[in-house]
Amino acid sequence: MANTKQIRSKIKSVKNLQKIIKALEVVSTIKLQKLKDKTNRFKAFVMDFLNILQSLKDKVNLFDFDKTSRDPNGKRLIIVITSDKGLCGGINSKLLKHISGKYRDRREKTDIIAIGKKGLEFFIRDKWNVVGSLHLKDDTDADDLRSIFTFVRKALVSKSYAKIKVYFNFFKNTVTQIPLRFKLYPLDEESFEAFLRDLNIKLSSVHFKSPGDLVIEPNMEQFKQLLIQELVEHIIYNAVINNKTWEHAARMLAMKNAKDNCGNILGSLNLLYNKTRQGKITQEISEIVSAKIAIEQN
Repeated sequence: MANTKQIRSKIKSVKNLQKIIKALEVVSTIKLQKLKDKTNRFKAFVMDFLNILQSLKDKVNLFDFDKTSRDPNGKRLIIVITSDKGLCGGINSKLLKHISGKYRDRREKTDIIAIGKKGLEFFIRDKWNVVGSLHLKDDTDADDLRSIFTFVRKALVSKSYAKIKVYFNFFKNTVTQIPLRFKLYPLDEESFEAFLRDLNIKLSSVHFKSPGDLVIEPNMEQFKQLLIQELVEHIIYNAVINNKTWEHAARMLAMKNAKDNCGNILGSLNLLYNKTRQGKITQEISEIVSAKIAIEQN
């Protein structure tokens, strides 16, 4: 039977651990609330942007691309967004496992841009071809992603990749996330509609006061290229802040579960301590009584 000193030491250690975990939970909760407001505001902006695209689809066909200018069997560019820190459950493992399984046979023709330290460590350890990486702060803005935007913009202009996709975790609410991918290039209506269905988004056209007066400058081709670049940048930034928001939510839930587990362990240790202490008291009383009886008999 363990002695009471050892049990008291374990109880003290678990209590200290519980305090640290509670502090991490509070910090994650505060960061989540701040970033959730920012994410919701940007979601509203993206909805307005997509509704405008819906209104312009009769004038500007974003899905009209030259199939002869690309090699369908050419290289792929995969933008993978993961967390920078741990202690947030399995939000990265599902995404990375899916990508590893899908592209393992084509890894020689697959380039990786890793946004987030955990994804970068995974791809370097697994010897993928990482062409770019980025670590993000908690309060991320679009300026932090300029290097990624520039790389993707040049890839779109030069058509150096057969496909460009972004993988991320979409933040639906505090307890629910949706692992998603979006095909940035080539844009096709089927993939775009599937992406909207996954997010349960229904677009509605914006009605212009004078549709006949719509003027596109400087010309349709340049306007379409700029519009596609804007859409790509908004999708990437939206993916980044959604993934970062879910990272804080997952860490908050993980810390809450860990704190509850500490409480359960403390309950078991306190029960064991009381039983051990009571057993020792009973043993001491028994020895005293036995000694008294032996003295009286002598």
